[in-house]
Amino acid sequence: MAAEPAKPSWQAAELLPETVIAYAELSNLGDGVEMLLHHPLRDSIEALPAYQEVLKDEGFGKLQQGVAAFEGAMDMPWNEALATLSAGGVAVALDAQEGGVALLAKSSSEEKLKRFRGFLTVIRNLQPKSESRGGTYRGFNAEPLGDKLKVAFVDDLLLITNNSNLGKAIIDRYLDADQASLQNSDRFQLAWSTLSPAAEGQASVSAFVDVTTVRSGGLAKGLFKEKTENPLEELLLGGLFANLQHTPYATAKLDLHPAGLRLRLSTPHQRDWEPPREHFFGTAERPPAPPLLLVDDRLFAVTTQRDLSQMWLRAGDLMTDKANDGLAQADTQLTTFFSGRDFGEDILGSFQDDIQIVGKAQDFENVLPRPAIKLPAFAIQVRMQDPAETQTEMRRIFQSFIGFLNVVGAMEGQPQFDLDSETIDDAKLYTATYVPERDARESVTAPINFNFSPTLAFHNDRMIVASAAGLARELVTAPKAPARQETESNANANENASKLNTAVTLDARTLQSVLRANRDQLVAQNMIEEGHSQEVAENETDFLLDVIGYFRSLRIDFSVTDDALQLGGELSLQTERTE
Repeated sequence: MAAEPAKPSWQAAELLPETVIAYAELSNLGDGVEMLLHHPLRDSIEALPAYQEVLKDEGFGKLQQGVAAFEGAMDMPWNEALATLSAGGVAVALDAQEGGVALLAKSSSEEKLKRFRGFLTVIRNLQPKSESRGGTYRGFNAEPLGDKLKVAFVDDLLLITNNSNLGKAIIDRYLDADQASLQNSDRFQLAWSTLSPAAEGQASVSAFVDVTTVRSGGLAKGLFKEKTENPLEELLLGGLFANLQHTPYATAKLDLHPAGLRLRLSTPHQRDWEPPREHFFGTAERPPAPPLLLVDDRLFAVTTQRDLSQMWLRAGDLMTDKANDGLAQADTQLTTFFSGRDFGEDILGSFQDDIQIVGKAQDFENVLPRPAIKLPAFAIQVRMQDPAETQTEMRRIFQSFIGFLNVVGAMEGQPQFDLDSETIDDAKLYTATYVPERDARESVTAPINFNFSPTLAFHNDRMIVASAAGLARELVTAPKAPARQETESNANANENASKLNTAVTLDARTLQSVLRANRDQLVAQNMIEEGHSQEVAENETDFLLDVIGYFRSLRIDFSVTDDALQLGGELSLQTERTE
C-alpha cells in the first residue's frame, strides 16, 4: 500500500535556525526501501551460505521480534510504515550552537505517527530507567529517548534531538513563521539552487555544509590546513585544500538506483584561489586529463593532469617543514642517482603534465615458472617534452637500476635479472626478466619475484614504465588513443564546461578474478592471522569473493570549471548474478 501524499507546504530548512552548519535531506525513503526489497540481486544474496548463517544468529532473531512488534504497533508492514512516517521527507541538521543535532521526519498520517509514539513509549518502558526527563514547550511534549536524546511529536512532524535549545528553536519556527531560518539564508539558498530535485520514485540525499562558518569557527582544522604533510597528500588533495581555504559552502547529492549509486560533491571555485597550487589545476587553457588507458582484463586505471616539476620545485610553499626536510634529503639522493641532474627541474621537467596509470590481471596459465602468489601487472605512462634527449637518459638510468637490483639481490639470494631489448614497429622496449634456477624452470610455486619483468618502453613521445613486459607490449601496440575525454557536463562545450582533472576506475570483476587466482593463499592467511580452521577460513574467503561479484565497477572523477569544483563517484552493481 503506497503512503498517503504529504502536505506540500512543509520544508525542513524552514524550521531550522540560521546557525545550522550542515544539513541533509533524504527524499523518497519508501521508494528506496522498496527498490532494495525487490532488487534483482536479492535472491542471489539470500542464497549465500553466509546469509543463511546470519538468519540463524540470535541477534537476527531479536531483530525479527523487534520488527514484528513495530509492525503490530503500526498495523502495517514495516516498509509501508517507514514510507508513511517519512512521506514528506527526512532531514538531519547539525547546529553550530552547542553542537546540537536534530532529525526531522514528516509523516503523511498523524494517526500512524501517534501509533509510532505509542511504540516508542513501550520500548522506553522496557529499558532501564534514565535520568533524562521530558518536558513541555509551547504545548508540545518532549519525551526522553535514552540518556541524551529527546523526541517530540509536533502534529504530523517527528522531531528527535540531543539539544533542548535546538528543539525549542525548531518549534518556535513551526509556530512563528516570521523568524529567521536556514531556508532564508542567502548562502543556503544559493547552494540549494545548484542541486537537482529527486527523480520520481528514486531515493536520494541532498546535503549542504556552511564551509565559511565551519572554517571561521576552527572546526575540522585538518580540512583547512595551508600545507600538506607529504608529497602524496599534496599530489592527491592539494587542490582541494586550496579551494577549502576560500569556498563559502559545499553541496552533495547521492542518488540510489537499482544499478548502483551515484555521488556528486561540489564547491564554488575561483581561479585566484589556486596559488600556490597551480601544479594541481594548471592553466584555464590546458586540455583536460587524457583518456583512461584501456587494456584487456583491466583491474584499475588512473588519469590525471599534474605538473610534477612545479610541485617539487615549490614544495617549500606547499608542504610542512618536516615534509620539506625529507624532500631535501631525497632531492640530494636523487640528484646523485641521476648523475647530477636536478630531479625537480631536469628530470620531472622533461615530462608533460599527462599521467596515466593502469593495472591488469596477469594470465599465468601457460607460463613457467609460475608464481604461487599471482599479482596484477601495472604501468605508468607519461609524455616526454624532448623524446630524443629523454630516451637516452631514461634508458641509462633503467639499466643502471636493474644492475643495482642484481647486486643487492645476489647478496640476499634472490634470482637475477637478464636484460634484453626488442622493437615493435616504431616502439622500443627494454626488458628485465628473472632467470630461474635450473631445477625451478617448470615450477608452479615460484617466488613472488616471477610476477615481475620490469620494462621501459618508448613510443613516439610516450614513455611507459611497466612491471611486466606483456603489459608494456600491449600499451605500445594499442590503437591510437581516443580524443581527450571530459565529464558529462561538458557535452554542450560551453565556456564554463567541466574539465576533467583526475579520473579513477576499478573493475570489480577483474578484482574478483585476481583474488580467486590467489584463493589458497587467502585461506592460509586467514588461518594464520585469525586462527580459524580451514573450513571457516574457506567459507569467509568464498563469502568475500561472492560479495565482490555483486559489483561491476567504481568510478571517481574530479573536474574543474572557472566557478566550481566537482568530485563525483559512481558505484555500479551487477543487475544479474554472474558466476
